Amino acid sequence: MLVSILGDSISTYDGYNPKGYAVYYDEYMQMRNGLQSVYDTWWAKVNQALGAFLCVNDSYSGCMVSGVDFPAGCSQERIMNLRTSEYMPDLILIYMGINDFGNGVPISCAPLSNDGRTNLRYFEDAYHQMLIGLRYFYPNTKIVCATLMKTTLKHNNMWPFPERLGGISIDDYNNAIRRAAANCHTSLADLAKRNRRYETLDGTHPTIEGHHIIANEWLFYCQLFQP
Repeated sequence: MLVSILGDSISTYDGYNPKGYAVYYDEYMQMRNGLQSVYDTWWAKVNQALGAFLCVNDSYSGCMVSGVDFPAGCSQERIMNLRTSEYMPDLILIYMGINDFGNGVPISCAPLSNDGRTNLRYFEDAYHQMLIGLRYFYPNTKIVCATLMKTTLKHNNMWPFPERLGGISIDDYNNAIRRAAANCHTSLADLAKRNRRYETLDGTHPTIEGHHIIANEWLFYCQLFQP
């Protein structure tokens, strides 16, 4: 089985993203966060557990789901980059949205319409359009999207996770992901529902232990992964 990842900095790893993509886990950040190899990333751990192989890691550091142009997750270029000239993925895993939350992107320009270039500036509308694009270009591929997990700080057990940024809570973004998945008949790995938090040094990017926790939460929903 070939698996492609659609994500942001959390899922990047130097040497494993398309050429020219912004990468968070360069050599320094790998060392700082305790990652000794690519096999310490959440998605590589999931692939190992499934006996699967990476098709494309279409993850771009700093990107949001929303936006009208690349590198927005809903852009056609990002969607098309999930395959290679030779191979199509059997499974696509989506873990995106933390940068929309961090930038206080409005949730929705309700009601949803077909005016994609306008609505793509809103999180739920963009997520909805992203899933529509994925289902169109990958009709035979299993697609699973995930809600966003909260985090901890490794050296500060008293650190309070910022529940709201820009006046919008992370729960609002997760509810938007749930609605988009339901509206597009797409499988949902509701990682947030299980209330586990992953370890970070900065509140966002997982350490090696954080990647391990994220992988385990994905694998809790492994029954969704069969094409």
